[in-house]
Amino acid sequence: MADLKRILILSYFFPPCNLTAAQRTRGWAEYLHQFGYYPIIITRNWENTIHGPDDMHHDSGKEIIHEVYDTHAVYYLPFRGNLRDRLYSKYGKNQFNTVRKALSLMELVGHHFHTGFIPFANMHSFADQYLSNNPDIGQVIVSGNPFEIFRFGYLLQKKHGISWIADYRDDWNTSEVNDSRGFIGRFLKKLEERSERKYMHTASCITSISPYYAQKIGAFNSRPAEVVLNGFFPEDYRNYQHLPLFDAFTVVYNGMLYPSQEIEVFLDGFKSFVNKHANDRARIRLRFPGILFLKEVAARVASLMKGYEDVLEMTPRVPREQVLEIQAKAHVLLMVSHREAKGIPSSKIYEYIGLGKPVLVCPTDGDILEETFSGYNLGKIAGNAAEAEAHLESWFQRYAEGTYEGLRADEAYVSQFTRDHQAGVVAGILKRYT
Repeated sequence: MADLKRILILSYFFPPCNLTAAQRTRGWAEYLHQFGYYPIIITRNWENTIHGPDDMHHDSGKEIIHEVYDTHAVYYLPFRGNLRDRLYSKYGKNQFNTVRKALSLMELVGHHFHTGFIPFANMHSFADQYLSNNPDIGQVIVSGNPFEIFRFGYLLQKKHGISWIADYRDDWNTSEVNDSRGFIGRFLKKLEERSERKYMHTASCITSISPYYAQKIGAFNSRPAEVVLNGFFPEDYRNYQHLPLFDAFTVVYNGMLYPSQEIEVFLDGFKSFVNKHANDRARIRLRFPGILFLKEVAARVASLMKGYEDVLEMTPRVPREQVLEIQAKAHVLLMVSHREAKGIPSSKIYEYIGLGKPVLVCPTDGDILEETFSGYNLGKIAGNAAEAEAHLESWFQRYAEGTYEGLRADEAYVSQFTRDHQAGVVAGILKRYT
């Protein structure tokens, strides 16, 4: 540790938080020491398990917890919800709706002008004091969202002259799905745009999760932009390597399916494939573990698959260990792009690659999904139903011949998506923007 350069990382999400967002900074914390850095993480307390978005608003922790490891250190700060949060915690969703909406609007406006409107403002005050007491620290990474956290990087730079990097897990005002209808919506959007450009003006650079995101965020803010992928932890998938495959030829799509994802393209190809193998229907399965979480989407798939119920399986959400086993025993894993949206690197990208499975992208996005899986020796790209059917047919022939077990992922290609490799990318960025 004595030979490592200390840096500060501010991240609202961090383990033991059980949300996917926490894994990005976890990777940096665990691996940056391999590249000469000792990260000190400042985050909020996560003693309560998060079952849904509303759980994040509950108070958590009563004192600062400091944990020190050979690789990194963490400060967990108590979280105290604001008045809106406390009303929700005490009375639930059905009481004081008008008051809570008014308080939410006050926060949405106020945080652009004063840090005190941000419920986790103690992360800023703690970081401010820490930098005052530790002048050897010359760099800070601030990872968002919540995007209010970028205000902290701006303020720390103004006071301490510190070099800071703004890490975007999602895009802010450059999102194609922003919907700012009505006077209040347009007013808030103007405030958001003003704050984003103001805060980013002081950042050394911007990082984000895909080339497309980095390019558009950098252009919006007139700042240099770098790509840091999310990646995966190899140890998470070690126990799922080389499990025996299902007896039936099985295609799996894991998790929620959103209305913007055109699953119809794949389903048309899949049904044609099934029709071609009418005598083998008992040996073909399409599984959607977790899809019943969004009932409207599940109903849409069920309607599209009418007449094919014998080859279809849809379930509610299942434990992570169980869904990993289902994917590991599948013959093909399915990726479905979002309509008219580029650069959305679903966490499934890295889960699928970490499992080392054949992957079908259908329909393609012409961007990060296609780029990632075109270079992956077990990846296939389908722009239409006919191409999807052709790829399924090719895989099914190997299945029928008994040679499917011979498919193995290119380990050299896969290694670039590991969390430790991506920590090396972060280290390179830190060196360039010292």
